[in-house]
Amino acid sequence: MELIVLGTSGAYPAAGGAASGYLLRHDGFDLWIDCGTGTLSNIQRHVPYSEIDAILVSHDHPDHCVDLYPLYIARTFHLEPLPPVPVFAPAGVFDRVHGLERDEDDGRMGDVLDMRVVEPGSSLEIGPFSVSTRLLPHWVPNIGVRIETDGLALAYTGDTGPDRGVEEIAKGADLLVAEASWQDGHEAPQRYHLTSREAAVHAERAGARRLMLSHFWPGTDREVSRAQAEEAYAGEIVLANEGLSVELGR
Repeated sequence: MELIVLGTSGAYPAAGGAASGYLLRHDGFDLWIDCGTGTLSNIQRHVPYSEIDAILVSHDHPDHCVDLYPLYIARTFHLEPLPPVPVFAPAGVFDRVHGLERDEDDGRMGDVLDMRVVEPGSSLEIGPFSVSTRLLPHWVPNIGVRIETDGLALAYTGDTGPDRGVEEIAKGADLLVAEASWQDGHEAPQRYHLTSREAAVHAERAGARRLMLSHFWPGTDREVSRAQAEEAYAGEIVLANEGLSVELGR
């Protein structure tokens, strides 16, 4: 199982970067996880938009889902007709993206994106992956996910504040990808985002084998985030960067 980072910024892309997005590959299957601003551009470095097998979106904030709209445009005007690509997400994601449709689209998005509502707490199969979901605290419904295949496990928080649910999806995971929007001393309310230290505490309690910090506020000194996380987690810490590839294996 290979995870490729497509975007690492929270809220809006840092210069030359993109908002949240990842490509998970296994056994010839390409799963796009979160479609933040700029990630459609980056995913095409690895797989044509016409060959993406499925999409999984954590929640309806634009920095996690807005590139579903340009994907819809690209697939609509592809030279040859394409089958609808399955998109798994909480219901709010589809309301958000449908709101971007032009009047002349007249609801055609559903002909291109096969939108399948995921209820938080449910489990599902996507290609070779078994996916379990957990509602994690955010301003809108956000699903943290645990994705398993061939004895390997990836956990991803989406956006969340501190919550034991992070430890549930990350228990013994080969890799936990955790948002780390803030650093120690940040004055904004912490309920709906994590500091890098809080992400590390969850990873340590869960016994995750590796921790990837991501979803950094643009301009953040990421080495400071790493240093603060290292004080709370004994395992390997990876800083997400666009284009980074991580192999999950024993």
